[in-house]
Amino acid sequence: MPLLPPPHARANRLTYDDDLFLRSRRVLGVPLVNQTVWRFPEPLDVARLEALHRRLATGRLARVAVAPQVPGARPHWVRSAVSAPLVVDTAPVALDGVLAWADDAARLPLDPVAGPTWALRAAPSADRGSVLSYLTSHVVADGGAHLAALSAAVRGTEEPCLPVDDVDRFAVRRRDDARDAAHQLRRTARGAAIAWRRARTPRPPVEGQVSADTPPRHPAAGDDTAYDVATAVVDCSAQDWERAAAAAGGTSNSLLVAVGVEVLLGLGRAEAGRPVRVAVPVNLRTGDADLRANATAGVSIAVATQLVGGVGRVAGLEQVRAATRRELRARSEGTRHDPLEPWQPLLQMVPDRAVARLARDQSAPLCLCSNLGELEGDYRAPLGVEPTSVAMRSVTPGATRGRMRRTRGGVSAWWSRHGARATLSLVCLDPELPAERLTPLLVAACERWGVPATAW
Repeated sequence: MPLLPPPHARANRLTYDDDLFLRSRRVLGVPLVNQTVWRFPEPLDVARLEALHRRLATGRLARVAVAPQVPGARPHWVRSAVSAPLVVDTAPVALDGVLAWADDAARLPLDPVAGPTWALRAAPSADRGSVLSYLTSHVVADGGAHLAALSAAVRGTEEPCLPVDDVDRFAVRRRDDARDAAHQLRRTARGAAIAWRRARTPRPPVEGQVSADTPPRHPAAGDDTAYDVATAVVDCSAQDWERAAAAAGGTSNSLLVAVGVEVLLGLGRAEAGRPVRVAVPVNLRTGDADLRANATAGVSIAVATQLVGGVGRVAGLEQVRAATRRELRARSEGTRHDPLEPWQPLLQMVPDRAVARLARDQSAPLCLCSNLGELEGDYRAPLGVEPTSVAMRSVTPGATRGRMRRTRGGVSAWWSRHGARATLSLVCLDPELPAERLTPLLVAACERWGVPATAW
């Protein structure tokens, strides 16, 4: 087989974010998985479901990561023929048992190295409708790729699996890995120079309470047991949501942030009267032809809070909207930088043992809020039936209570609109917080902003 030229070899290498999620699973024992759950008012169309499964098996999710042969080189993607079988349960899912069913579906082991990297599972529901779960490893798909892969499969669009998909004519050899390692060393040198220049004109960090404010936690009984992240899901009128946001001087996104922060305050993980730092993902994908597994960055915003009648509240949507605009503008203008960005090539070269030591007490975001916007028709109704609800979330199947306690994460929220309805999903990453309060707090936070919400 002919030698793979260096530019071609680099095209299918894992990005820093791909590698981050791979190491999280392999080194830290925290696999991150994206899941969408649909509720349909009609029975399953099994033939359409089987066709969807077949198309997903040949699309952009059909990839696995191969370790390099040379230290310092990045892993690279190859096609994978390994797929999890389609699972169609026969027992109806109770109306109040959909989240428990989704938790069970999410426990299927996904493996970004050996496969499978995605899965479909469906079941009838007790109201003569049906439910569908779609699962992807975050190593192979961020939220944008998760959506794009399914939409392409629904349309029957033939798309490449990899950024450079003509892999049958090429092979990544040891010398290609050596060239990639040298390329990474050059990038590391350039990154060090950039970091030095930026250090000469530092910008004050975004204020606010963060997970790292909580001291590292000591081992406790039950740390070796698995922890299913607690989840709350509510549906509401999309018009009510957008009207309430506009009336308060905000947007759908700023209302999402406000609700997420107020749930966090209600759980006692943050203190009212002090700002909370919120992570807001930013999609960097350039379109359907962008086949990167992960193409997401983010900004952090400081959200002012206050105590009103004994309840922790966000101090107005105007300030949330202004802070978001300010940080997005700073990122686009290059005046706000991720301090780790220049060091990403070096961090990809660091061996697993060093990563385990460096990340031993690394914290997860205290609050993350992701607005997915209006779901396109192919994704909203992948089996040709309009859903009554569509919930999206990220979960950590297989992670232990001890590992999740050490990350000290707070809450993460996802909002999307599907026709006249909107769905908000919120997960709690901290096993020490009262999971039974999550749903009541979420419903109450929505209703305080004038949005009646119905819990799953």
